[in-house]
Amino acid sequence: MKKYLLIGLVIIMGTNLVVLGGVAFNRSGDITSHLTLTERELPLPYNTGSQKENSGVLLSINWRTASKANNTYYPYNASEQHITKDELLALGFENIDKQSSNWTTPLELYWALEFDGALHKAEIKKAEAKYQKALLAYNEQANDENKRKEKQFSENLAREKTSNSRLFFIEAAADYELLAAKFSNQNNMLIVKGLTNYYYNKKDDKYSLNLNHLSIGSIMAPLEHTDVFSGLQRQIRNGALLPRYTVTVKWGARLEPWITNTKRVVK
Repeated sequence: MKKYLLIGLVIIMGTNLVVLGGVAFNRSGDITSHLTLTERELPLPYNTGSQKENSGVLLSINWRTASKANNTYYPYNASEQHITKDELLALGFENIDKQSSNWTTPLELYWALEFDGALHKAEIKKAEAKYQKALLAYNEQANDENKRKEKQFSENLAREKTSNSRLFFIEAAADYELLAAKFSNQNNMLIVKGLTNYYYNKKDDKYSLNLNHLSIGSIMAPLEHTDVFSGLQRQIRNGALLPRYTVTVKWGARLEPWITNTKRVVK
């Protein structure tokens, strides 16, 4: 019995050493990204109020994709991008088959995300254009349907300005250095890993890249950084509310994040 207990302790200690060694390596190398995000990009978990006072807070990373190239604005996140077969091959997908593409195994690729940049500004313009169109229609014909649309698009615009995430997916690549070099002159870029697969749409005869999720989709705020979250509940998604805190995050050599500072901005 003592023998097995000792073996168990050795395994646990060895695992902890590996984990701590990985953390140390990640933080001791070059800083790959350094951003100050807000509640818009790092919302609280749904069970915030039930968490113990002596525990950390797990913040999910809220990223999104831009609307299509035309001027249509969609307030929700579409996690797919049209892509060619040659581009899929360049990303590392093999044996691309139209018949079985709905069941492809995801690949872990590097994703480039832009924070509070041109893509977000474009979304605001699209939301503004859609609201102005709805407002014009309501002014010309003040019926219930036009009133509903005017109110809906007004709320969409307000959320885009105040509460929607400003962290946008730009592109995926199989090579980290390729993305790092491409965006080296932009300090609002984040390069992380994400699971990605593809599917083939028979109707329009096109492939689409499906962005499943980030490999590390959340960040733990350790106890020393959690005072700013005291008394807060997760905000409702359809509310146009100002963010109540900022979170400064660094990503290290292994593209793993850690929090260096938190600050309350709205009481």
